[in-house]
Amino acid sequence: MKEKLFIAKSNGNPSEWLPLWMHLEDTAGIMNHLLEDFIPESFCDSCGMERDIFEKTALFIAYVHDIGKATVAFQYKISKSIPVRTGELEKFCIKLPDFIDDDCSRKTPHGLAGEMILRYFGCNENIAAVVGAHHGVPAERGTIGEQELDKEKGEIVGYENYFGNAKNAEENRRYLENAWKNIIDEALKYSGFSSLDEIPDIQVTAQMLMSGLIIVADWMASNTEFFPLISVDDTGDESLYPGRVENAWNELKLPDMWRKYNQKYCDTAFKDTFGFMPREFQRKILDAAENTENPGLLILEAPMGCGKTEAALASAEIFAAKSKKNGLFFGLPTQATANGLFPRIQSWAEKQSDEFYHSIQLKHGNSAFNKAFQEIQKGIPDEDTDSSGLVAHSWFSGNKTACLADFVVATVDQMLMLALKRRHVMMLHLGLSEKVVVIDEVHAYDAYMNQYLETALRWLGAYHTPVILLSATLPAERRVSLLKAYLNIKNTDKSIEENISYPLLTWTDGKDIKQESLPYADKHLSVSVRKINNDDIISAVQKAVECGGCVGIIVNTVKRAQDIAEDIHQKITDNVLLYHSQYIMSDRTIKEEKLLKHTGKTSTDEMRKGFVAVGTQVLEQSLDIDFDLLITDICPIDLLLQRIGRLHRHERNRPEKLNEPVCLVVTDEYENDKTGSKKIYDEWLLKTTFSYLPDKICLPDDISVLVQKVYSDKNKDDSMYKKYINNKKIKESHSKSFRLNAPKCRNIHSMLERFVDSDAAAEASVRDRLPSIEVLVMKRYNGNKIYFPDGTELSADLTDEECRKINEQRLRLPARFSQKWNIE
Repeated sequence: MKEKLFIAKSNGNPSEWLPLWMHLEDTAGIMNHLLEDFIPESFCDSCGMERDIFEKTALFIAYVHDIGKATVAFQYKISKSIPVRTGELEKFCIKLPDFIDDDCSRKTPHGLAGEMILRYFGCNENIAAVVGAHHGVPAERGTIGEQELDKEKGEIVGYENYFGNAKNAEENRRYLENAWKNIIDEALKYSGFSSLDEIPDIQVTAQMLMSGLIIVADWMASNTEFFPLISVDDTGDESLYPGRVENAWNELKLPDMWRKYNQKYCDTAFKDTFGFMPREFQRKILDAAENTENPGLLILEAPMGCGKTEAALASAEIFAAKSKKNGLFFGLPTQATANGLFPRIQSWAEKQSDEFYHSIQLKHGNSAFNKAFQEIQKGIPDEDTDSSGLVAHSWFSGNKTACLADFVVATVDQMLMLALKRRHVMMLHLGLSEKVVVIDEVHAYDAYMNQYLETALRWLGAYHTPVILLSATLPAERRVSLLKAYLNIKNTDKSIEENISYPLLTWTDGKDIKQESLPYADKHLSVSVRKINNDDIISAVQKAVECGGCVGIIVNTVKRAQDIAEDIHQKITDNVLLYHSQYIMSDRTIKEEKLLKHTGKTSTDEMRKGFVAVGTQVLEQSLDIDFDLLITDICPIDLLLQRIGRLHRHERNRPEKLNEPVCLVVTDEYENDKTGSKKIYDEWLLKTTFSYLPDKICLPDDISVLVQKVYSDKNKDDSMYKKYINNKKIKESHSKSFRLNAPKCRNIHSMLERFVDSDAAAEASVRDRLPSIEVLVMKRYNGNKIYFPDGTELSADLTDEECRKINEQRLRLPARFSQKWNIE
């Protein structure tokens, strides 16, 4: 068959190649395995398709995905490194030009060419769009109109890329159209359709997920470790199939898909998983999850340290069983909080199966340095020697494949990037759509990030993906906005916003919104709140240290933290720890371990005695630390309450003078002009927090009351409030630059117009900051010898351990030092 002469792949070695027909067979074969062993039952529902039609459509797309490689431009470019195949191609198939300019060939990338070929033969535009997007970026609408192949040749942009120069174009076109028809006929036969008319039109959500699925199949089938190239003297043989695909799939050794079947969660099962019986608070949440017929969005507002994480994990299991999802994504605000939670998720995941291996990933920029994650075996062992049942499979270790693992612990950026115009974003949609998504500390995001969060929720709602949002302090207005986004509605019942009960559970069952006040049987902490000035900090710390207290100081900028820590070190004690996010990884790990040792749940009286921790906002997020005295800069009330949650957190013996919980709030950062805090937090929020800050706060009783008071004090004549609203609108508008549209459009064309293409830029784009760069911090002196920061000299022949240690010396520079105009 002459179609066997088209080239799909080469590796620079003129003696090896892969025919296009084999790559299409490989990809379709892998797609068949993905449908059987990798894609959960819920996927068809996410796509809005019946199972049989969905599978046939996926197989058809897999078989034709690279049909655009059967064009003159692609064959010209790839054949230059395989002269033997070039001769065969020109002898029996098409005539290639002597030269095609790179700028010219870029007008018709093979994905776009494939889309135009399918449209030419009558395939519906939305299926063709998936083929056009299989390299991670859909075609733009204007380009589609320019390259319709049924127009006069003079009107077709890139005509010569499809068919060659004027001398050979007509003859090449006749041959190519016949070859294209044969490929399409083979695809129809393989997939079980009798004609293109039988292939369904699919909605935009299905286009996104199908695009992600074909990218996965194509990447797997393009891996020469599993699908080796063949000799240039060979054109392949049908007898290689299905054996070639079966061998590759078996070599890949993907772990089994996580499946949950039990839609109930009894108290005994809870104890087996978490080591204790559920509290009444947790039992109520599980009852609500069990009684939900169509899981959607669940918002849990409850105090710090009351067991939200365990309730979320157990509810996630119930929702996974009900919705037939096959994984869990747990997103946290920072790398430190993700690292801190990972062992707990790992422990939970180990209990998910006694029979099968499941995959787990820790996804953030420094996960390679997390000891617990690195100790997990990297693949399924030949012999069953590991009792954990978890693997960190190599196929899921990539930046864009990690989201496909069964269990993913990550910074929230990974979920927000679901709403980012980024190459291959479809893979993230594929991964998260089929999981239960849990996001912690959901109150911690600003107006800019909330736009990405709400857009992500709109997509997840369209996929019927269960989402669990956790917060200790959530303004009612935000609660309603999150519900509207997920359900794609404009209005909710007023009672949903006006409910100030606490703890509070809000959840959806289909389109219905339900709420329930939750019981709270844990301790109620009455905290004295005193406003102080900067000048009072040293004396307050001095008194606390002298009586053996453990002091926490949380301020709003790194510079303030550094200055205060140095002042304490000079005037009071050297038993002081400075903790913020701008350390090299090795130093930060050491500091975090020391922080938990001196202030954590298991810290001893001796370790706590006279210890002072000075830090920034990283101290307020998810870390289980406990101070006898808390000193904090003023900040928005919801964040201030988070900080107070680190005060007298556990039952323990405390110094007599610090036996009553006291929080000292430094108000200079609001009262003075041009402070660092006013650059971080809106002045109106600082003002309203200052105004409503009482002398006594009872936790958790006052949490919701105070949060709702501060955020509902909307005096439209107040100049500060006007500025707050204006800044919010600016942030929301700014977020549109690289944010995906909601899932309302007809197809994915132009969806990634002006997309973000680098990992650093992607992370910066969802956090409203300029991209920054990482550097390796090393020393050079003594005749250009290189040393580690601790003074250890680097050896001439680097060891593996030294390479690992060098990699740990990474430091992310402030954005102002990372822009092109500042780099020589």
